[in-house]
Amino acid sequence: MGPTKVKALLGTFGTITRVYLVEEDKSSRKRRRKEMGKNAVGGKRYKEGWVEFEDKAVAKKVGMSLNNTPITNHKRNVHYGDMWSIKYVSKFKWAHLTEKVAYERRMREQKVRLEMTKARKENQTFAELVEAGKVLDKIEERRQKRQRIVVDDEGSVELNRINRRSFKQTIPVELSDEGASKPLILTSLVSR
Repeated sequence: MGPTKVKALLGTFGTITRVYLVEEDKSSRKRRRKEMGKNAVGGKRYKEGWVEFEDKAVAKKVGMSLNNTPITNHKRNVHYGDMWSIKYVSKFKWAHLTEKVAYERRMREQKVRLEMTKARKENQTFAELVEAGKVLDKIEERRQKRQRIVVDDEGSVELNRINRRSFKQTIPVELSDEGASKPLILTSLVSR
């Protein structure tokens, strides 16, 4: 039931100054509309609310008398079988309610901000990994360009590097012509 209906039903007991109702969550509304089907009317629904009466004594009486009583006894009414759950809240100021709403709004905004920063960090990390992958791919491409395929007369395929390095091998001391004289010179130097 909406604020106008609440004001009409409870207005019979006394003058109502303000009504505030809390809407259901977007996710629960979406779920409800999905379950009801496409043709069903899924307007705003409220889960709880506050009503301010002009007179404090009337508010106390309404809270005491209507708590745990059926909203209506008419079977064709939408609210047939529903019960009032009304409580008089002493020392409650309307400013407390607005502070609560403002606090919840700030918390929601902070949560969204945190999620956005987390998403930005994840995107940045992903972009850095993609860039690192591209660099590695380019390195691999350069390596593959340096290699060439050589086909022999027999039809065998070999991979050779274009820039093959060759190192000069020094001839071992034992195999050289002066090989016999050098060990003598070394032993004479060591014995000194």
